[in-house]
Amino acid sequence: MEYTKISDISVRDIKDQFNSKKEFSCTIPFTSKETDVYLSHALRTILEELKQENMFIHLEYVLNELVVNASKANMKRLYFQSTGLEIDNMIDYEKGMSLFRKEAMGNAELYQQKLIENKSFVNINIKSDGTTINIRIINNSPLLDIEKARINEKLSIGHGFDDITDLFNCSFETSEGRGFGLIIILMMLRKISLNENALSFKNEGSCSVTSIRIPVSTLSKDHGKIIASEIATEIENMPQFPESIVALQRELSNPDCSFKSIAGKVDSDPSLTAEILRIANSPVYKVRSEITDVAGAVRMMGMLGVKSVLYNYGVNKVMQNKYDKKVIKEVNTHSHFVAQVSAYLASYKNLGKITEDIYVAALLHDMGKIIVNSMSRDLEKNLKDLCTQKYIPISILEDLTKGYNHSMIGSEIAEKWNFPEKYITAIAYHHVPLDVSDEYKELIYAIYLGNELYYYLREEREFYDLNYMVLEFFGLEVEEHFHEFIQSLKMQGFH
Repeated sequence: MEYTKISDISVRDIKDQFNSKKEFSCTIPFTSKETDVYLSHALRTILEELKQENMFIHLEYVLNELVVNASKANMKRLYFQSTGLEIDNMIDYEKGMSLFRKEAMGNAELYQQKLIENKSFVNINIKSDGTTINIRIINNSPLLDIEKARINEKLSIGHGFDDITDLFNCSFETSEGRGFGLIIILMMLRKISLNENALSFKNEGSCSVTSIRIPVSTLSKDHGKIIASEIATEIENMPQFPESIVALQRELSNPDCSFKSIAGKVDSDPSLTAEILRIANSPVYKVRSEITDVAGAVRMMGMLGVKSVLYNYGVNKVMQNKYDKKVIKEVNTHSHFVAQVSAYLASYKNLGKITEDIYVAALLHDMGKIIVNSMSRDLEKNLKDLCTQKYIPISILEDLTKGYNHSMIGSEIAEKWNFPEKYITAIAYHHVPLDVSDEYKELIYAIYLGNELYYYLREEREFYDLNYMVLEFFGLEVEEHFHEFIQSLKMQGFH
């Protein structure tokens, strides 16, 4: 077994290795203060490269704790071998564990030498594909059934704690430690919008593997503003909205306007008429019978409702004149589905008046995709030149529509077009719901989950991929309840 000579590796070496391979890997015989410091430096360096420094304080504990556990598992095997006890025998296991901490952990130097002689190892591997960070800790001691059961027990107990003070006021069995470490790991993961579903414990051959999967954004806010500004420049000479839409918005802002005058203006635009009738008959308004006339639709939706619809309609008018119509159709099909599911979620949660805003914001949430999926060759060249000048990684351009990047682009354009703050926020945060302020929490949670359910229903997501805290907000954190909700969605025609 060849171990990594960590004393010979600098932070620059770690950075170069990660930038060239998008991967960091090292193998150690056991944990020590030296390895803890080295892994902390490596983790910080990688997170800085990914513009995710804010995760460090939480992930540092998680990584070090899991590596210590892996090293301890290897030591445990050697201890049982030295005592003649059978580790897979329940009686021997209980007997051995009652002495392990005192006799083995208290004699670390002796067992560290044995670990090297036995070619025991712990491998730490960190990769990023641009949208996720994947951490794997591998050690050459497969998990026993009793160990798997105790891990699951601690994860289950961890559900009951949100505060570390409450944790230390409780007592646990002590044969393998108090189990505080794994529960604190859960608390740390929650701080970065994850839960135990981000963790995986399994055997691969003769090794056990602990994995953590962390969604990330590869595009920093500063880089997003730079790229979005360049894209915005391309369309800044075009009107924000067609003049007819601007005039109608102006009329709707007039306190003296009437339903009749508004209906007349809508009637003069056939495509706007179709959009108003489509939304008036959507689940967001829960009409008992189909509305077929504009006057009835405007009266039922109200002035604010019609004004809100105009944002999405205006965007489409501008986009149709500039971008790939096939892309626009694909994005709109997706967005209409998400808007309906998000409105259904709003109704399910009794969110009341903001249901209308949820619907319209969901229609707008992916407008950034239209822009970045339709980039002309000239614009793409300009963006590459800009990235070179501003020291922005070129790889970001290849991933603009992945992760959260299109959200940042869309929100910057929406801000340039003077959209209401609620819609700008919805576009920016629909992939990162826990980052939003309490003011827009309900709005973003509904759109985030509506968007994720689109992919779930197409078998591109699993229950464990969905944000636990958002599921909890809607009362869907229990898998059984979630599947019942999915069935009710399907009964409503959502597939």
